[in-house]
Amino acid sequence: MFRRTVYSFVLGFVVFLLGVGLRTMLDKLNVGGFIAIVDDIMTAILAGLLVFFYERHQHKAMLERMRIIADMNHHVRNALQPIVYSPFLKEQAEQIRTIQESTRRIEWALKEVLPGEIAADQPPNSKSKSAA
Repeated sequence: MFRRTVYSFVLGFVVFLLGVGLRTMLDKLNVGGFIAIVDDIMTAILAGLLVFFYERHQHKAMLERMRIIADMNHHVRNALQPIVYSPFLKEQAEQIRTIQESTRRIEWALKEVLPGEIAADQPPNSKSKSAA
């Protein structure tokens, strides 16, 4: 929040300085009337563009965070599904294996998906682990 506040004030101050600089230059050139109005319009457009690009950047960052949350939800729910049904497995060893595999998948999601980067390899599954 502090960084956003500082960034906003710096951005506003830069627009202010540009406006003052343009106004000073126009005053030294004895330009007034319509040209001065155009100067004010250009300053407003510049400020609007800066805010637009900042907000667009923030929107993209929010969408990325929402994508990561959706990915985590997907992976964790899929990993929890076998755990929910593990009591219905006949052998205790199979129950333990199912729970361990699901735990590995959740750990994989926490390491790979949560930081925002999906690894090239898929989450570990029982077939690749049992073959190893």
